[in-house]
Amino acid sequence: MEQGAKPILSHKVIQAIAAVFILLTVLTIMYPPDIEFFKTISEFAVQLMFGLLFMSLLLLVFNQTQLMFVSMMACGFLAFFLKTASNTNLVLPTDNNLPKIKVAHFNLSSFELFDPEFKEQINSTKSDVISFQEYTPDWDAFIPNELKDSFPFVYKMVRIDLFGMAIFSKRRIKDVNIFHYKDIPNLHLKVNSGIQDVNLISSYIVPPSLANKKNQPEEHLNELAKYIGKLKNPTIALGDFNQVYWTNGIKEFRDKTNFSNSRRTISITSKAPYDHIFYSNQLECINFLEINDKSQNHLGIAGTFQNKTTVSNPAILRSAKYND
Repeated sequence: MEQGAKPILSHKVIQAIAAVFILLTVLTIMYPPDIEFFKTISEFAVQLMFGLLFMSLLLLVFNQTQLMFVSMMACGFLAFFLKTASNTNLVLPTDNNLPKIKVAHFNLSSFELFDPEFKEQINSTKSDVISFQEYTPDWDAFIPNELKDSFPFVYKMVRIDLFGMAIFSKRRIKDVNIFHYKDIPNLHLKVNSGIQDVNLISSYIVPPSLANKKNQPEEHLNELAKYIGKLKNPTIALGDFNQVYWTNGIKEFRDKTNFSNSRRTISITSKAPYDHIFYSNQLECINFLEINDKSQNHLGIAGTFQNKTTVSNPAILRSAKYND
């Protein structure tokens, strides 16, 4: 096999075609055309990155150093691209001994209705605030009774479509506001982190497959960014965005809001991540967790946040009795 492959790969034209194909594939993954097929292929960026790394090793075996260099370079470009789209901190921020707030998010379509393990799965996250989406009347007949002892503060928006939402919190809920993109609701409320009020925004962005002239994911993200731009307190935006975090829409949303991504990386065996938690620069994410069931099926995500000491002003610290 090695002797048969080497003469083919040794042709300059074949090498040039292969190099161009590799680079065009990576560029298409990074910047897909506005066509559903290419957007779907783009979701496999992590798998392609590892595929390029493996192909580089094979090319080394066949002594094809030029193609190996192209493949490694393409792998490096893709790795850098994915890293800049995720949480860019090389190490997690250290605990600064200020109060923390832990939030978790679940799409209820990931659970079986009346699952006897539901309460245990939710409580095991040890979260202060739980966000649910696709919160329907069937779930409303079940969840409040299951979580009433652990989460006394609740705001519910029960709907029969995809856009039902609910927040269950251990901390008092303040200043609830519902704002819309077209006919799609977004839920905004405040909870106290122990130092100051934190804005929490739950949004459900329609999947590209359901997008139409009336509802466009990119337009929804733009409206969400405009709304967030008017907020002053630390802000956490979470929900089912129904697209991977390296899409142009998500990257533009983060550029406009100056938000960071809580997720640092994903596994090569993981499904494409559609649920996200983004946060403003007054906060630090000290832990992010992918929540799976016993069969390793994805259920949700959780993040733990603290105020940055560099932006926490003395008045806030004094009010929380953390100032010497």
